[in-house]
Amino acid sequence: MTANPPKVRKVPSPPAVLKLDQARHIVEFQAPLWRVYRTQGGYPQTWDELRHFGPVDNMRFDPHPLPPGIHADSGVLYAATLPHTALGEVYQETRNIQRAFQGNAIVSWTPTRPLVLLDLTSNWPVINGGAASMQMDAKERTCEWARAIDQQFGADIDGLSHRSSINHQPMVTLFARTERIPAFPARPAFHALLIDPSADMIVDRAVQELGFTSS
Repeated sequence: MTANPPKVRKVPSPPAVLKLDQARHIVEFQAPLWRVYRTQGGYPQTWDELRHFGPVDNMRFDPHPLPPGIHADSGVLYAATLPHTALGEVYQETRNIQRAFQGNAIVSWTPTRPLVLLDLTSNWPVINGGAASMQMDAKERTCEWARAIDQQFGADIDGLSHRSSINHQPMVTLFARTERIPAFPARPAFHALLIDPSADMIVDRAVQELGFTSS
């Protein structure tokens, strides 16, 4: 009787040296982005501020080195091309958009320069020993890849282009290069607390598109 071969993870740890083909794996992005962020609680932020504390257990592409802590040279900001995707990512665990929770706000802006992004929807994951499913893998594993990407390519790329695990719509995860080479405008195009009436239409659309509730 022949023993079954051991299963190989589709998404193993990243190799020591990552391959990169600029023409095939790098994209430029300069279109509106949306973000939901907290203005109260343990780690309040401003709308254009990257998070330098990490990695955080439930976040997908935190590039911070271990152990968790404040890392001045490593930062992350998660954004989406659609407002309901941004809301879906933040409230995915409860599927209830709690509008008053931690003073959450929603903001939209357009980068002031083209963002240089590693495209995870290309064949980049597979030629580096992974798979397209890397975008949806266990977060401990995806953060390991983000760490390797930032360490090896962080001087030349602004972050990642990938898909949402909620609705498969485009997302952009920004790294610290966007601080070293500024990419944020002085003012956002739209900015409101989720409890503000000006956010009603955005929340209502998210409820319809995602099947979430709101409170």
